This record gives sequence, C-alpha cells and structure tokens, in this order.
Amino acid sequence: MIWKYCRLIALFAIIFFWLAAHPSQAADKVNTSYISTTPGSSSVLWVAKDARIFDKHGIDATVIFISGSVRGIQAILAGEIPIGEGGGPGLASARLAGGDVVAIAGNVNVLPYYLVSHSSIKRPEDLRGKIGGTHIAGTTAEFALKVGLKKIGLDPLKDVSLRVIGGAIERMVALQKGIVQFTVVTEAGKAQAERLGYPTVVDMVTLQIPFPQNGIYTSTKLVRENPDLVRRYMRAYIEAIYFYKTHKEDTQRIMRKYSRVEDRRVLDDAWDWHAKFMPEAPYPPAEGYQLVLQDMAEKNPKAAQANVKDYMDTRFIKELEDSGFIKGLYKK
Repeated sequence: MIWKYCRLIALFAIIFFWLAAHPSQAADKVNTSYISTTPGSSSVLWVAKDARIFDKHGIDATVIFISGSVRGIQAILAGEIPIGEGGGPGLASARLAGGDVVAIAGNVNVLPYYLVSHSSIKRPEDLRGKIGGTHIAGTTAEFALKVGLKKIGLDPLKDVSLRVIGGAIERMVALQKGIVQFTVVTEAGKAQAERLGYPTVVDMVTLQIPFPQNGIYTSTKLVRENPDLVRRYMRAYIEAIYFYKTHKEDTQRIMRKYSRVEDRRVLDDAWDWHAKFMPEAPYPPAEGYQLVLQDMAEKNPKAAQANVKDYMDTRFIKELEDSGFIKGLYKK
C-alpha cells in the first residue's frame, strides 16, 4: 500500500514539474471588426468566430460591427482595432494622408455591385435627373455608384443628384420610401430588391472591374512588433474562407445569426456569389488599388505619384501558400 502511495506521489510530482516547464499558452485577446451586416464578405469573420477557428489559432477574438469601410479603417488608425475589415478607397485616403495602415488580404477583389432602381425607371438613361442613395464619401458603395453611373455615360456630379443615406439597409429603406429613386447594392441586396420589384439597371459584376471591395487591414506597427499574431490571424482568416466555401448550411446558420436575414433565397444568393468569387489565397488586388488611386488622382495629385506596392503587405499569404497550408485545407 505504501509503495502505491509513493508511486502516486512520484507521478503527481512528474506532472507538476512538467506543467511548470510547459505552461499553457494563453490566447491573445484581439478586437477585430467587420463592416457590413449584409450576408456576404463580412461573413468570413463571423465564421472565424462562431466556428471557433480564431480559438484554434490562439486568438480570443471579440468581433465588433463598425458600419462602413471608411470607419473600419479609421478604427485601425485610432488604435481601437488592431486588425480588421476595410475597403480600398478608405485605405488609399488614409495612406495619402500619412496614416499607418496596410492591406494584408483581399476578400472580394472585383466590384460586386448592382445599380437598382424604382420600377418606373426602365432604361439606364432614365436615371438622368433622378436622386440616388449613396454611402459616405470614400466608402466602396460610394465609389461603386460613381463607377456604375460613368459606365452608362452619366456624370455623377452633373447628371444625377446623390444623397448620402448610409449603409445597404438604410439605402434600401430610402428606396422603398421614395426618398431616392436608385442606389447600389451587393448580391444579397440585389435579391431583396428584385423581391420588392426593383430592377437591376447596371450589373457591374459582369464587367469584372478589379477592385479592393473588402479586405483585412492592419498597421505596419503591428506587423513589425507582433508578426506572429498577424500570421495566426491570417491562418484563421484563410481557414474561415475554406469553411465558408465548404460548409454551406453551417455558414448560412451563422450568416442568419449576424445579419438577421431569414429569407433563404437571399442567403443562398449571397453564399453562392461569395463562394464563387472569394479566392482561396486572398491576396489584396494590386490592379484594384491602382484603379482607386487613378480615380483619386483627379482631385488629389498625391494619388498619381503613389506606389501601389506600399499599400499592400502580402508576406503572410505568400508564406501560407508556399508552405502548402492553403492547398492542405482543400485536400481534406
């Protein structure tokens, strides 16, 4: 009996000293932000949180909604969010003003918008003289609306009247109330607009315009001081894209929770579109940033001199691609 107790004491001692020598690694607490409640590109962060993918990679993430890509970038600049979502125009504006922010991923790299209108508008040219609902200056929605109008030969400053309304939900409400006669929406908004009888006037998706619609941004300071955190965040983010693409039902359940959208058609359309267009290796799009800078150069001479390579840091995605991490996910 005494020998049994001695063996137990020895075993506990071994376990104690092993734990002392190998302390458990506490997860890093990180505030991260998403910029849209519409089912779609922001859903990747919802998946990373609710499917416990952040946890898997040692990140205790608090996922916070910040409306609009500009405000998302501003939160990073203010240090409130160390790493989170934003859009290309917001990044370009911040960089041109001397802000410390850089793109490390590109979730949607084409302009994914549709210009929808009141049913009384039958042709694109009928938009002339009408009131359009837009987001605040510098957002991707605002940029997309200007691009869409230019594509059909209308001057956004002269041929129409643009009114700042807000996010996608607010713009759709304004269209329903007759406050505006047209606006821009993403895939989920297009399905809702069609259900309400609002036709698509311009399909910008078919034009395949390269554009940094939504991506992940951080500061060069964080990259320099804590590259391991950024690397693990990107591992989680890329794995969440894989989960999104391969677990439709689970992803839609998560999308329903965060977006509060119950319409199965809207959820199906949003999932189908993003599963198709989201890249497995989400590099930020150099051509898209160049397009943004070209547009800004009309008013800001600094944009014409900017080097688009300074706006992106692709090292983490390249590491994960070269190591076989990304291919390994899709072989499961």
